[in-house]
Amino acid sequence: MNNYKNIIWDWNGTLLNDLDLCLKIANGMLANHQDTPIDLTAYRNAFGFPITGYYEKIGIDLAKESFDVLTDKFVANYNQGVKKCGLHDGVFDILKQFKQQQKEQFILTAAHLDLVTPLLNNFDIHHYFKAVKGVDNFKAEGKVARGVKMMKEQKIQPTETVLIGDTYHDFEVANAMGIDCVLVANGHQSKERLVDFTKGKIKVVNLLSEII
Repeated sequence: MNNYKNIIWDWNGTLLNDLDLCLKIANGMLANHQDTPIDLTAYRNAFGFPITGYYEKIGIDLAKESFDVLTDKFVANYNQGVKKCGLHDGVFDILKQFKQQQKEQFILTAAHLDLVTPLLNNFDIHHYFKAVKGVDNFKAEGKVARGVKMMKEQKIQPTETVLIGDTYHDFEVANAMGIDCVLVANGHQSKERLVDFTKGKIKVVNLLSEII
């Protein structure tokens, strides 16, 4: 990481450990569509973008409930449970270390900014980040455009920047932004999926502590 002056963090699944909550919500929504719940392994093997594709993979019938209705249900349940979620192990240490190394840190997330800002304040980590960019919808759409805009606004040099995330969509976002990427396999997708999708082009680690 010594080669980078700028660290762009994904939020959900990378810094925030919301896996159990998202699995619980998924099984709650599945109850209206099939009798069989999924476990964490099945969730991590199905989750992805667009969200509609993930819903169909786990057995949700979008003809029975529209994506808009499902989005409203997810947001309501997520807001109710997210304050009980914690950060992944090692988050405080790595944020502090990067700050001591005078790296500028940012958050780029597919979550709505209104969901993220209160949590940053609750965890008292908001001061580590020079800027936080979230999308303006609750459908996890528009991350690339927000990232490109942030690069321009903050005058971030691509060759000095890395994105750290937990899904192969973060790899896609980094490519679209013209920056490097490191993926951590303790989030919403399994290491096998991350390695397979990226075909060994980037570093995929098991834990945040392995990044440094």
